[in-house]
Amino acid sequence: MVREYQQLSRPAIPNILQPEERVEQLKACLQTDFGEAQRVNAEALIRLYESGELGPRQRSDPPVYLIDGQRVDKDSWEDAAKIGIRWCETLDYQQMMSQHEFQANII
Repeated sequence: MVREYQQLSRPAIPNILQPEERVEQLKACLQTDFGEAQRVNAEALIRLYESGELGPRQRSDPPVYLIDGQRVDKDSWEDAAKIGIRWCETLDYQQMMSQHEFQANII
């Protein structure tokens, strides 16, 4: 009985998001108005995932920040000029994005 339950029970939020799955999500995002507005960042993320620079993402991984398609660290993110198209890539944002029509990644 316990074994049956273990096979049927799965976490509500996946612990790991595979790059191939994320690339497909980002490509679908590009077909929306939000995706068009974030095209420079979405395309940069696709390149990062496809090149292997970003691997499978877990909840414990630090966020990946982009401004105008360029990856920046958190300090640069906070100190950057207030202009530019910004994106914060985390597993939490990815989950929210897939459930709330691509509104979560605008910062």
